[in-house]
Amino acid sequence: MDFEAELEKFQPSLDIERAENAITGKSIMDVTDLIHAIVQNTEERKKEEIGDNTVEWVEGV
Repeated sequence: MDFEAELEKFQPSLDIERAENAITGKSIMDVTDLIHAIVQNTEERKKEEIGDNTVEWVEGV
C-alpha cells in the first residue's frame, strides 16, 4: 500500500468539520471552571448567612 498516495487522496469529512465548529464555537466550562464557580457560590452564601465578619488567624510571636 502506498501511504503517500493515500494521504494525497485524503479529504476530511464534512461531518467532522461541522462538529468541530459546533464544539469550538461555544463557550464550554471545563471542570476547573465548574469547581471555581461552586466554591465561589459557596463562599458567597456563607458570607450572606454569617455576614462579612471574617477573622484572620494570627500566630503569636
